[in-house]
Amino acid sequence: MWAAAPDREGDNAMRSLNDHSFPPSALVGAGLLVFTTVVGVGIHQLKNHFQPPTAAASDAAPIEARQLRFIDVNDGLGAYGGHVRVFDARTGIELAQLAENEGFIRTVLNGLTFERTKRGIRAEPVFELAVWPDNKLTFGDPATGARVNLGQYGARNKSVFLHFLDHPEAGR
Repeated sequence: MWAAAPDREGDNAMRSLNDHSFPPSALVGAGLLVFTTVVGVGIHQLKNHFQPPTAAASDAAPIEARQLRFIDVNDGLGAYGGHVRVFDARTGIELAQLAENEGFIRTVLNGLTFERTKRGIRAEPVFELAVWPDNKLTFGDPATGARVNLGQYGARNKSVFLHFLDHPEAGR
């Protein structure tokens, strides 16, 4: 059987990598980076903890708000069950029929409905869509106090709720 001669140059290269220790300056630098990060986060947390609270959105009145009722028709075969009818809860006027693929709206509704179930609230849900003075758009359940800031999910997801307002440009 034919065997190749050992590559002395390659062996020496591998050996030289193993013989060198990690540079101490790199270890000190990494340690300082970790230390600075931990101290910075700690200072930030303490600063926020001892700051006087600012006026919360719940302290201000919304610029525009609308109470909505969502009724799942359960006429579909998919995981979501079919289309959803959306009504103005105050007037009873139907505002829209959502297709079964309106996933973001269903996800937000499911989250708020879960909170109702967890608390044992059985009354038919009426949700509130509101635009606040700081231009935030929220969707919440007055019965539980749970509220979702829709802007944090991106402009496209926020826009699917905007058309339920009387003046949709208010939340832009």
